Amino acid sequence: MSKFKGSGDITRTVILGTLASGQMHGYEIKKRILAQLGESADINFGSIYYGLKSLTDNELVDHIRDEPGKGSPERSIYRITPKGRKALAELVENCIMERRVPLRALEVGLNYMGRLDRDRVKKLLSDRYETLSTQYEHELAAQQDEKVVDEARIIREYRLYQLGAEVHWLKNVLPTL
Repeated sequence: MSKFKGSGDITRTVILGTLASGQMHGYEIKKRILAQLGESADINFGSIYYGLKSLTDNELVDHIRDEPGKGSPERSIYRITPKGRKALAELVENCIMERRVPLRALEVGLNYMGRLDRDRVKKLLSDRYETLSTQYEHELAAQQDEKVVDEARIIREYRLYQLGAEVHWLKNVLPTL
């Protein structure tokens, strides 16, 4: 598992990292991921359940029992294994050390923007600038809870820098179109 493999490893990392805090079922894992990483954590339920099956098959996670759901189907409860904790440490190290910048939808769109009318491109990027500027100002103004753990503070700061960089880039590129 020494080579970072992209989104699959990210899914495995967040599942193992979430289970490292205690046993839980798939829906609880999804709720915790959203609480810890926010909506941008774009990991769907299918990926979580597929990941749990794969992690169980590889003995990184144990399926320990099924519980009746409250008005819903039975829920399978999982826990991380010692082998899973070791794999988690390696995955976390790989995530921190990964240097490739992922290809984003914006970059794909910019690559082919010549296929659109220039005024349409300018309008789309202007709308993006307005939306992201508003979001950036809102995020900057948001009060941070003093009791926030270091990880959450560091992630918030990282996202703010990324968002600010894109707002700055858009502000500079729009006059050139």
